[in-house]
Order: sequence, then structure tokens, then C-alpha cells
Amino acid sequence: MQNGFDNRRTVLWTGFVLVTVTLVLYWPATKHGFLVIDDNEYVTENPWVTRGLSLPGLKWALTAMHAANWHPVTWLSHMLDYEIHGLFAGGHHLTNIILHALNTLLLFLLLRRWTGSIWRSALVAALFGWHPLRVESVAWVAERKDVLSTWFMLLALLAYTGYAQRRTATRYALALGLFALGLMSKPMLVTLPLLLLLLDYWPFARLHLGTTNPTGSEPQKLGIRILAEKVPFFGLTAISCILTLVAQRAGGAVKPLEEVPLSLRLFNSLAAYLGYISKTLWPSDLCVYYPLPQAPPIGSGLLGALAVSGVTYAALRLRARCPWFFVGWLWFVIALVPVIGLVQVGNQAMADRYTYIPSIGLLTALVWCAANWLGRYRSGLRIGAGIAGAILVCCIVLTRVQLGYWRDSVTLMSRAVRVTKRNAFAHLNLGVAFANLGKMEAAVEQYRAAIEFRPNDFLAHNNLGVALTALGRHEEAAAHYSKALELNPKSALAHNNFGVLLAQQGKLDQAIEHFKTAIRLNPRYPKPYLNYGFALQKLGQAPQAITNYVKALELDPDWPEALDKLAFLLAACPDEPSQTRGAAIKLAERAVRLTGAQVPDYIATLAFAHAASGDFSNAAATAELALAKARENGLTRLAEQLESELALYRARQVPAKDWRNPR
Repeated sequence: MQNGFDNRRTVLWTGFVLVTVTLVLYWPATKHGFLVIDDNEYVTENPWVTRGLSLPGLKWALTAMHAANWHPVTWLSHMLDYEIHGLFAGGHHLTNIILHALNTLLLFLLLRRWTGSIWRSALVAALFGWHPLRVESVAWVAERKDVLSTWFMLLALLAYTGYAQRRTATRYALALGLFALGLMSKPMLVTLPLLLLLLDYWPFARLHLGTTNPTGSEPQKLGIRILAEKVPFFGLTAISCILTLVAQRAGGAVKPLEEVPLSLRLFNSLAAYLGYISKTLWPSDLCVYYPLPQAPPIGSGLLGALAVSGVTYAALRLRARCPWFFVGWLWFVIALVPVIGLVQVGNQAMADRYTYIPSIGLLTALVWCAANWLGRYRSGLRIGAGIAGAILVCCIVLTRVQLGYWRDSVTLMSRAVRVTKRNAFAHLNLGVAFANLGKMEAAVEQYRAAIEFRPNDFLAHNNLGVALTALGRHEEAAAHYSKALELNPKSALAHNNFGVLLAQQGKLDQAIEHFKTAIRLNPRYPKPYLNYGFALQKLGQAPQAITNYVKALELDPDWPEALDKLAFLLAACPDEPSQTRGAAIKLAERAVRLTGAQVPDYIATLAFAHAASGDFSNAAATAELALAKARENGLTRLAEQLESELALYRARQVPAKDWRNPR
């Protein structure tokens, strides 16, 4: 009785330590921001997510193929985070950290329940939770799908464990339902039915593969019943695979054979297996993106084939004596299949995040094999404990270092540029990061580097056009927009951006044609509606401009720039009825509120809207705030303009505004 109590207490304390260390280890990520890669699609610029939880949002999540994926549960988790934290990035990071800590705990509890071994299970869980390869899945908000899907997978394994011990319909249905939720978080779980069959061999000992049962009990031959109970699981896998392929093809993520030949896929896949093993054992030069090689990596591919086939052969031969090695190794090999690159999605050769689930099998095989080997020697366990402690300390240190690279986009992409070669993706996104900071010359340099390594990169040409436009180098910008549209004539993004450039040059008719084309190509894209409206406003067509501003706001109700532009037009246009002045005030108030009253232009629009409605007292008070913010931000010209407008408001006069040429 005392021994059982001591075991329970040991399990509780071990679980507490695993969770606490994991939370403390990743806590610095709560001070990180959003990244330029995918976080915009998943959170910051996704109007459905930034509305929070709602019935229309639920319908969208269940039907959308956005971001080349169908994962409604992941979308709902981001909506819930926005409901709680808004656009405070630390809150979104915290959710990832908590889920990872829970995954680490649940993995420990599962392994301990399966095997009865506390310390081996704790070591596997600690290596899983604290290994630097996990950083990408935890420190990247957009990779919520990794930690969330694994949470449901581990819960499904817990339910299946209960079913394997006592077969009931409730336990089976629970395991199946949790598996479905996991697939609806990320389709990486499609191999789970095969993993369940592995677990049926060890540790559940429900299957017999022509060997002595490892538990010593009467073996059970592989029968129709055990296969039949997996049929619904395979059915969900098939549905998920179909939906994923449809979503990824619709999003243009799946690369055709003409772009990534079969020989390159095959050799890279084999090399990737070797790469994942080596980075697990020696995690050096980790980064966010490993570019696909230009030619098939024949040498490393053959070495990978030799390693995979050799270890698989050994695992099959030793399956009776070392079932943990057999199951752990095959878990690793099978779980990587969806992301190994035979169906090439994107241009990466491999990715740290892809090891999140497969590493469980590899780490289990390594720990159990090492413990059994060291157990043969008198002092082996003490030596093993010392080695394990040293490895865990190294993991913690390396993970904290790796986590630092994820603190912002410039640091993250600079790291990728530094540790890889010819990384067009990293240069492109480093350019985006610099552009977001207003460092346009640095952005231009990175975009040019991306084009050097990938001359037909549509997005690099488009982004270079944006940066050159901001620098006033219009002819160069036009050349790169033309190239972008040559590479992708159906890009609403490039048409919209080219239209902005033409509008700045005063070529409004040409600009409008590009805006119209962008709207036709992507009616759900709000930016061309705003820019089309702005061009119409300059042409003096107020009703048509208002129509387009309203459409932009229908697509993105919380877009401060659109709210501000519509508010100004309603307040300034003399042809608009007086009752629209009240609507202008509400729109301007919303723009100011959404930006935390930090943008002096938006505050100035609100002041003008108050004055246009005859409320000069509020106009003056608001203009004073706008003036203070302009001075605080060093906006001298705007401050001078606001000083003169404030004097007019105090004199109960409305400033003369040319509504066709707003700020």
C-alpha cells in the first residue's frame, strides 16, 4: 500500500516538474510578437478571426479552405484567443506554450500507463518537451495546429488505451471522436490508425506477428476484429486526405511534377529522414526554413535509404526481444510519411515542426534501448542517470537559445539566411520584415537577393515593386509589377499594388482598370475596393467611392484605414445629406478606438467629423489630442495643419476641405 502511494506521489511530482520546466523554458515567448510568415493569415489580417467567436465565424471555419488547409478546430482556437487577448501576441503565444506543456505531461502519463516505468517515461517526455526541435511548433502562433492536433491525438490514445484494456462502445467512440477533432486541427494525424496497430503489438500485446508475445501472455493472432475496429479510423483518414488535397491544390501549395520532379522528391525524402535523425541527435543550425535543393541530393539520399532500410531491418529482426525499438522506429518512419515530401507542399526540404509527433516514437526507441543496455551493468543506471541529466541540461540551454531566434521576424529570417545557402524564402521574408519596420532600402536589398536565387519568384517581384514605390522609384517599381503580372497574371495582389502605383502617378484611369481586375479575380479581397474608392473620390465620384468603401468594410469591418477614409468622405462631401455626419463620427470613433488613439490622422478625421456636425467643443478637444500625438511622433507638417484647424474649431468654424484630395 505504501509503495503504491509512493509511486503515485512520484508520478505527481514528476508531472509537476515536467509542466513547470516546460512553462518556464518557453515563457520568454510571451514577450514575442507576431511573425511575417503565416501569422497574418491565421490571426492579424484574418477578418474572421479578428471578429472573435461568432456563428458566422463558426460557419466559415467549417467550410473555409483558407491558408491551403481545412482545419476548423484550429480556426476556432484562434478566434477564442482573439476573444480573450485581442491582438496581444503574448496571449496567443501563451496558449501554444500551455498546450505544449500539457502534451509533455500527457505523453509522460501515457508512457507510464503503458509500460509501468516512471523514469523512462519521464525522460522521453522531457526530451520531447525540451528538445530545441520543438521550438518552431511552440513559438510560432500559426503553428497552433501542431500543438493542438497533438493534444487531441494524445487524448485519443488515452481513450484507446482504456478501450484496449476493456472494450466498450463508449471508449471506442471517444477515441474516434478525439481523432476526428485532431484531424480537424491538422491533417498530420492521418497515420494514427497505423500507429494504433503498432501499439496493439506493443505495449498492448493485442497482436502477434509470428513471435513470442513480449508480455509472456497467450499471444493473439492478427484477426479480422482488430483490423475491423480500425476501419472507421481509416475512413476518417481518407476523408481528411481528400479534404487536405483539395484545400492545398486550391491554395496552390501542392507543387506539380514539372516544378519538383519525382527524382528530386524521392532523394530529398530519403535525405530528410537522415536529416531529422541527425538534428534529433545533434540539433545544430536549426532554422525556420530549409530550402529544397536545386538538384536531387543523390549522396545524402542514398545514405538516408541505407540508414532507413538498415534500421528497419534490425527493428524487424529484434521485434520479439526489443518490441519498443520495433514500435518506436516504425512510429517515427510512418508518422513522417505525410510530410516527407513525396507529395511536395511548398518549397522546403524539411521542417523542424514536422518532427513534433514522429519524435515521440524515435525518442521512445532510443530511451528504452539505452536503458536496457545500461541495465546490464552494475553501475549502468547511475551512469545513465548522469548522461540523461547532462543531455536534458543541454536541451534546455539549446532550446532557450533557439527560442531567442523567434523573438521577431528580422532575427528569425536573418538566422535562416546565415545557416543556409541560396535561401530565397528567407531573403524574401527578411525583406518583408524590414519593410514592416519602414526600412525600405534594406527591404529592397533582400528582395533583390531573393530574385537572384529564384528569378521567377512572383512574390519577390511584387514586394520589390511595393518597396520601390515607397521609395519613389516608380519606373523600377512598374517594371517589377509588370514582371510579377507576367509570372502570375491572375494575381489580385499584384493588380491592386500596380494600381496603387499608377494612382500615385496620376494615371487614375489605368489604376482603376487594375483595381477592377483585382476585384474580379478575388471578390473577397478588400484592398482593391478601398483603392478603387479612393481613385473614384479623386475623380469626384462620391457615391461610387462610398459604395466601394462600404464593400471594403463589409469584407473587413475592423479596418481602420477604410473606416477613416469613409468617415472623412461622409463628413467632407457637400453633396452628402447632413444625417451622414453622425455616421461619419461613428466610423471615425471606431477607427480611433481600434488603433488605441495612437494615429493622429484618424483622430484628426474624428475632430473634423465633429466640427462638420456642429459639435465644435468635441472637435477642439479631439484636435488637441491629435496635435499632441502628431508632435509626439515628430510629424511636423501634420502638427502645423492641426494647429490651424484647432484655431478654427475654437472659433466655431469648419475648415475648408477638398473632399476630392484627402490627406
